Formats: sequence, C-alpha cells, structure tokens
Amino acid sequence: MKLRMLLAASALTITGSVLCAQDVGETSVGAGITTFGPSLHGEYRAAPNLGVRGMIMGGINESDTFDFEDYEVNGEVTLGGGAVFADYYPLSSAWRVSGGLLLSNTEILGDFVGPENFEGEIALKNDIAPLITTGFNREFAPGWSFSGDIGIVISSLEASSDSTDSAVQDEIDALNDDLSDLPVLPYAGIAVSYRF
Repeated sequence: MKLRMLLAASALTITGSVLCAQDVGETSVGAGITTFGPSLHGEYRAAPNLGVRGMIMGGINESDTFDFEDYEVNGEVTLGGGAVFADYYPLSSAWRVSGGLLLSNTEILGDFVGPENFEGEIALKNDIAPLITTGFNREFAPGWSFSGDIGIVISSLEASSDSTDSAVQDEIDALNDDLSDLPVLPYAGIAVSYRF
C-alpha cells in the first residue's frame, strides 16, 4: 500500500513538472476568447504554485433595430472589461484555482422611440465584481501553453432607464426582480500563451 502511494505521488510530481513548466519569475503573454469577448493577457509566476494574471477583454459591439410593443428600439450590445487574477496550482500540476476581480464595461443599451423617447440599459449590477474560476494551463510545445477556465462572476444584472413614465419604471422594477434571482453570472475562457 505504501509503495503504491509513493509511486502515485512520484507520478504526480513528474506530471506536474511536465504539464506546468513555468518557473518563478517567468512571464507569459497570450490571446484568447472569453465570455466578455476576445482577450489579451499577461501572467507572472510569483512562486512555484502561485501566479498573477491581468487581462483585457472586449472588441465586440453589435447593434440592431427592432419593434417592441409601441416602440422602435435601436439596440446595442457591448462586451468588454478587464480582470486581475491570483492563480493557485495546489498540486504543482496544470490544474489551477483562481480568484480575482472583474471590471466590466459590458452593457446592453436601447434607445426607445415611440409614445415617449427614452434610453434603457442592462449591465452588471456591480461594476467591479469578484470572479472565481478553476481551469488549467498546459504546455504543448517549448514556451507555448494552452489554458482554459470556467467559473462565476459574483454579480447579477441590473436594468435602468431615464424614462419618466411610471408604467415603464414598473416594468424596470419587475425586470430587476427577475434579474436578481440569478446572483452570479457564468464565465469561461480559453487562451494560447508564449512564455519568455
């Protein structure tokens, strides 16, 4: 039994050094795609099991015009933001758990033209929100690695409007009641990085 445990621990250690071969003080830069759009990021290995990451996301902006009840709506969706992470590699392997903060500028805007002209918006309730993920960072060629993360942003969405119509504000309040039922939002991302 002890021999089996020793062999398993040795295999884990060897695998860890192969899968996550970034040394203390090394830096990597990369690009990928996340829930909040395409991303550019950098990582610094501060300790054998600890890394720090910074990320800029965005570049997606879509607009459309449609009819909603008595209104013509000019809608626009923008994805983007920035994030900082602390990455912990508990087994000295490719697997990591991460915590950080998201600064979001993701929003859905609508210009409503009809009986009353007003603007509406849906965005994260907290502009700066905690972010918790788990994922991996695996080297696939000398200096090159592939990584992925899934997790949650601890913030609900919130709707707002500059309308003075009480009926519109009642609709906003009802929508916010529904949005508050989901106190977290999903996060996912993949990236390719180069270490130097």
